[in-house]
Amino acid sequence: MKRSLPVIAIVLLALVMLAPAAVQAPKKPDIIGTWVGYAISPGTRFELTAVFEKAGTGYTGKLSDASGMIAETPLREIVFKDNKLTFEFDLDMGGEAMLIKIELTLENEVLKGVWFDVEGNSDVIELALKK
Repeated sequence: MKRSLPVIAIVLLALVMLAPAAVQAPKKPDIIGTWVGYAISPGTRFELTAVFEKAGTGYTGKLSDASGMIAETPLREIVFKDNKLTFEFDLDMGGEAMLIKIELTLENEVLKGVWFDVEGNSDVIELALKK
């Protein structure tokens, strides 16, 4: 019985020493949250807010801009894999809808990439996670 006490003490000491390492394991990147930033469209900068939530095995999202041109529009085809985010939405162009696709890469807490439409227009977009 006396010999088993040191073994138990060593095991407990090892567990106590390894616990902080397990707690500090890197968190898997995700897009859940509110993102703020901008998109450039020929000569104009739009201040954007995008909100992503977890829904089953995928995501839901909505996008709006500070000027009101994009009034809380739902996002579709949201895919986040290997730090790459893609989604699309319909931009209301005064009664007509224009499909806009967005491709972003997550770097730390910043999403950077491009938007493009079916007519071939495109430019930069950048969003940062709001804290």
